[in-house]
Amino acid sequence: MMKSLKALLGAVLVVAGVHAMAQTAWPSRPISVVIPFPPGGAVDTLMRTIQPELSTQLGQPVVIENKPGGGAQIGASAVLQKPADGYQVFAGEIGAFAINPSLYKNIAYHPDKDFAGVAMLVRTPMVMYGGANGRMNSLKAFQQVVATPGNVNYGSFGPGTAPHILGHLLSRQVHGAKLTHIAYKGAPPAIQAVLSNEVDLLFDGVSGVLELARSGRAVPLAVANPKRSEYFPNVPTTAELGYPDMVMDLWIGVAVKKGTPQPIIDRLHAAFEKAMAKPEAAKRFADLGYTRNPMTPAQFDQFIKSELDRYRPVIADTGVVVD
Repeated sequence: MMKSLKALLGAVLVVAGVHAMAQTAWPSRPISVVIPFPPGGAVDTLMRTIQPELSTQLGQPVVIENKPGGGAQIGASAVLQKPADGYQVFAGEIGAFAINPSLYKNIAYHPDKDFAGVAMLVRTPMVMYGGANGRMNSLKAFQQVVATPGNVNYGSFGPGTAPHILGHLLSRQVHGAKLTHIAYKGAPPAIQAVLSNEVDLLFDGVSGVLELARSGRAVPLAVANPKRSEYFPNVPTTAELGYPDMVMDLWIGVAVKKGTPQPIIDRLHAAFEKAMAKPEAAKRFADLGYTRNPMTPAQFDQFIKSELDRYRPVIADTGVVVD
């Protein structure tokens, strides 16, 4: 009896030792960061900025994989088809994590059920702006137009995108003017439309408006955040203008497949946080209009759920559904 017990205990200790060694050895091969967008966008720029430091922190090469298409579904599916071992990291933003699940009729993933949060990386508040030569080229002009019956056009990067949702929130609160949504195929044509006065208003993150405002081509009218932006300290918030429900931040974060062992999530979290804290990285993000908002993996999980709950009824109210 005693010999059997000792043998069993010995086996348990051996298994525990092997498990501990496996945990200590992670990662033992390259890690892929899957980006569900084409190269050159905000998420791609951020990941490529911190890629070298991530490799240093993790002791393995970090490979960037762009898998665009399907409203982030192609990229998400690529991660979810692999084992939950931390070697595939999903890098997304508010659309991929919080908007698309309510926008797409038969979406292939559910962020709160299929992914485990690793880290919130950066965020930037949305800004309402007009073209410098348009009829919304000042806050006074905006207030005069929306106070009288008439038509106001606002652009977006496509149905169900963040600018569309924010414009829809504004349309529900403005009673003097009728706001008409005009969807464009992506950011470049929408930006060109507002700069050429094809539309009156556009909504984008501070990062997208900063250079346009600095060059005098665009006029920021309001920041969709409870606090004024450090980048536009003289621009009022939407709450100050009487639109307290018109609040939205663009944000970027990373996650892994649900079921990934917590020690691996914690290791990834620490690596991302250290990479983001490097002075050159911090300056790069600040120059682009982003601010840090660190969260633990558990906090990021809760944040994703709260964003899903917040935007679900708003998207339903727009009536937009993508098959």
